[in-house]
Amino acid sequence: GFRKVVHIEQGGLVKPDKDDTEFQHPYFIRGQERLLENIKRKVTSVSSIKNEDIKVRQDNVTKLLTDIQVMKGKQESMDSKLIAMK
Repeated sequence: GFRKVVHIEQGGLVKPDKDDTEFQHPYFIRGQERLLENIKRKVTSVSSIKNEDIKVRQDNVTKLLTDIQVMKGKQESMDSKLIAMK
């Protein structure tokens, strides 16, 4: 939940001369130690991946494997023609 603070003079486009990057969080307040327990690390879960994304990836893998098989066939054909020419 920490967010990078971009100062107006930096404009967000120019990297500062020195590494004085600043971050903020609504529960990170000086003298308010009790709020620290509310800060949690973001956890990405496998269940957040959509089934559609998995289907698309499987389709891509299948297409790649098919393309590889076609290329292997062409390579074998070219190899046999080359041997015949020798």
